[in-house]
Amino acid sequence: MNPESIYYLFEAGIKGKQEDYIWPIAGKATVNDKVFIVCDGAGNFNNGEIASKLICQFMAAKVLKFDERKMSGELIDELLTEARDRLITYAREYRLDTDLATTFSMLILYDQKVFMSWYGDSRIYHLRGGEILFRTEDNALVSEPIKNTAIARGIKADSSPINAETKWIEDVQDGDYFLLCSKGIIENVTDDDIKLLVSQKDKANIDLTGSFKRLAFEKTADNYSMYLIRVNVVTQKRSINNGIVAIGKQTNGNVVPFFILAMTIVGLFIMVLYFRKARTSDPTLKYRNQTSQPVDVLRDDSVPSAFVMSAPRKKTVNVLRNDSVPGAIVMSVPRKPILPVTDSVKKNSENPQAAPQNVNSAAIQAEEKPEHTNQTPIVQKKQVPQLMIKLTTDESCKLKITNIDLDEVFDWDLSTDDNGTIYLKPGKYSIVATSVTDGSKTKTYNFDVKPGNTHTTQNLHIRF
Repeated sequence: MNPESIYYLFEAGIKGKQEDYIWPIAGKATVNDKVFIVCDGAGNFNNGEIASKLICQFMAAKVLKFDERKMSGELIDELLTEARDRLITYAREYRLDTDLATTFSMLILYDQKVFMSWYGDSRIYHLRGGEILFRTEDNALVSEPIKNTAIARGIKADSSPINAETKWIEDVQDGDYFLLCSKGIIENVTDDDIKLLVSQKDKANIDLTGSFKRLAFEKTADNYSMYLIRVNVVTQKRSINNGIVAIGKQTNGNVVPFFILAMTIVGLFIMVLYFRKARTSDPTLKYRNQTSQPVDVLRDDSVPSAFVMSAPRKKTVNVLRNDSVPGAIVMSVPRKPILPVTDSVKKNSENPQAAPQNVNSAAIQAEEKPEHTNQTPIVQKKQVPQLMIKLTTDESCKLKITNIDLDEVFDWDLSTDDNGTIYLKPGKYSIVATSVTDGSKTKTYNFDVKPGNTHTTQNLHIRF
């Protein structure tokens, strides 16, 4: 089972300060994602964002490590308790008010069924044909309401027990919708509104995201966030159009034999033309000068590097020959200098123990074409399996990339306008990012690249 269409909202509203958090990160969801989470944070001094983000990121990273057979309510309670303990430790370490809390709602898509879990007054809906088949109810009432907030339900940064609600949905059909939403949506969008919007979407091509936003815009004092997913259970062919994920259903099986027959006829025709040309062509070898720059491809395995750095080209490319570099690191272009940073630094807003982003997260990065030079093209050997990581950042930083297995270290400067790319061969790696403006701010990411992870892409956005 995969998402066929994905719609989301992640709005601060008139509150100004965003204390909700959603997973996948807003704008990064793809048809390959299986886990969707919405958390509604609250706390003194607008620190609710810390609670919602820490709990959301921790759960997103942990639940994917367990298969369908091991998923249960007891496991969710254990993971939420561990996440809550990390929240308490974080608040004490940074001397924050421990009066923090967040709601939690999660949806996991398996092959033929769906797992739901929720804690607090965030809500989950299951809809089909414009009707609500299931809707969660509020739980986890906090005996003492959190000061200066409207939220009275959820996971608090204290030692109170956590008993999350869970439910398996085994009757899932093509075209079913699942909605996860925070309190800001619930207060302004009624059940009848939800049924009407979903049924209209099935009958006509309406803007679902815009319709939900108009119902909540400037009508609530709270943030409002949601994920609305339309699922497809059958074998799917995936495509992306106009920012909305769309998946076409499997075509009639009778088309396949005709397609194979047509391709066979075309192939035979091409072979006849090729051999006729070979008999009549001049056997004398013809040579010409190569004036264009060869395509930027992954270097072959004769260069004993553990990872290859790549970035958008601004100058003439310096192509490395095979075995010309004895080191373990290969760069395809000169490093780009970091521009001065003038934006103010947000402090105490990020969790140093947060897990890396989802591997399945999608990001679009523009790459410039290499300039032409007069170099002779290089004969490339078999491409080495590598994991491609695309790097972006909101704050200029220095990266220290370490291959733990080979004890290799590479330093790299990454600025806000860079779209850096690295390629990692199988092995264990550590990437440590240090803020240029505040050296005390660091983030650490660990990667264990397996042979099965190669030829894939991961987007890593560094936030301090």
